[in-house]
Amino acid sequence: MKTMKQRFQSILALSMLSVMLMTWMLAFSAPASASVQPTGELTFAALSGKYEQDALLVKGVFVNMSDVKINKVEKFKLIVKDAAGNELATREWDNDAFLTGLSLEPGQSQKWDVMLPGAVQGADLKSLDVTYQMTCTTEKWDGRGEGVHIFIDKRKLNPEVAPFIKDGSMLVPLRSTLEALGAKVEWNPETQTVKATKGSDVMTFKIGQKSSTINGQTIQFGVPAQIVDGSSFIPLRDASEALGCALFVRMHNAKSMTIAIVDKQ
Repeated sequence: MKTMKQRFQSILALSMLSVMLMTWMLAFSAPASASVQPTGELTFAALSGKYEQDALLVKGVFVNMSDVKINKVEKFKLIVKDAAGNELATREWDNDAFLTGLSLEPGQSQKWDVMLPGAVQGADLKSLDVTYQMTCTTEKWDGRGEGVHIFIDKRKLNPEVAPFIKDGSMLVPLRSTLEALGAKVEWNPETQTVKATKGSDVMTFKIGQKSSTINGQTIQFGVPAQIVDGSSFIPLRDASEALGCALFVRMHNAKSMTIAIVDKQ
């Protein structure tokens, strides 16, 4: 049986976690082109788009940020617009083989390439806006506990040390997170410089400094990468977006948050 002191410590720890999650959620809500605030049971987002003859090919992703398991999508209607709000294409699916086979637990994601024939030509496809309607089959799911749950391309990240929030940024273990994002990590102990290479993207930064470079261009982290109690940490959002990933975040309650990171390639 817990003593009064132990109960107080447990309550205090949960209260601190709630404040940390709320603080980070507020910070995360700042506008960012690669960040998405999901709503509803299942989120669909456009990662990129290109023309193929008279059709528009949209590389998209379904992300389950809900509290239930998605068993299938029975009906789906998609409308794609450019950044100016001009409608480019629309399409509907009813009992499509891919969609009815979709099965996602909370936090998991699945990419989907969508071909939209007869799309309006000549639009700027750098930023696409999508609206959609769908009918899903779901089931109850009780697998989530308290804390921050991070998924990278469908795989749950289980960091060796716990993430923490500093000055509105969530910091996560450096090497394991970058490797989970698909980057090769090189560490120079003399200069305390990190080089992360993912495909053709090269990011370099120095412990303790906000300034970083990605493919030779300077960017600024919200907070610097840092060493705490012998472990190296990096700001999650900054590193993910620099390496071409989209972020999805949802706070389920005061004690539980899910973050899904999807490679845009």
